[in-house]
Amino acid sequence: MFLKDIVYRYYASSCDASYHWAGETIAALQPRRLLDVGCGDGSRLFHYLKHKPEKFCGVEGNPPLADGARARGLEVTSFDLNGRWPYPDNSFDAVHSSQVIEHVHNTRLFLCEAFRVLAPGGTAVFTSENLTSLLNLGAMVMGYTPFSSQNVCGWYVGNPLGLHHGEGFPVDVSGVPIEHPAFSGISGHNRILSVAQARDLFAKAGFGGIDVRSLGLMPLPRWLGKPLEGLMPRRGHWLLMRATKPK
Repeated sequence: MFLKDIVYRYYASSCDASYHWAGETIAALQPRRLLDVGCGDGSRLFHYLKHKPEKFCGVEGNPPLADGARARGLEVTSFDLNGRWPYPDNSFDAVHSSQVIEHVHNTRLFLCEAFRVLAPGGTAVFTSENLTSLLNLGAMVMGYTPFSSQNVCGWYVGNPLGLHHGEGFPVDVSGVPIEHPAFSGISGHNRILSVAQARDLFAKAGFGGIDVRSLGLMPLPRWLGKPLEGLMPRRGHWLLMRATKPK
């Protein structure tokens, strides 16, 4: 329990740092047309944006959260992220997506669609979890499932040291039948990327200017892990991904 408490504090602060990086990055771009994939209630990016984009679209499958985003002025829709996106080519100057890509099956199509809807020179800013983080590698050395993969369709299994081991899934998915194609993505992670794999996937999808790194060297305590993050760019638990569609 003591170890879990130490890890959780660093887990929470580094997760917040990944959101902060993404928000600051998007705000600095000052996009005129912005797409937020997995926008929630829209509040996260609004905290960072100094000026509301002329066109601000969001994708959100949770109805109450989608309503909150609409109240903030986002044009919100919902669709299967494993399929084609309902936007024309070159529609956006920036695409933001935090903690979503690990939930989809068709990672290749997800990135290709992000590339397609971006205008030339546009930027994709994503965050996710890192399969080869120090935390996940430590779990595998002990013969346990990586922390990032322990959620199997709403069941936290395979790692008794996991922060949520034995707990129920925090999101109500009772309205989605288990046989529904989207169930596994809504209720758990499907593919966890590494730093190297994310770089390769962005390149395969056609992106340039690719910058992928990580932060959050758990299970080290924060006072020790944070100063070492720059020295171990592939071992942090949270992926920070930025890439540009060539002009």
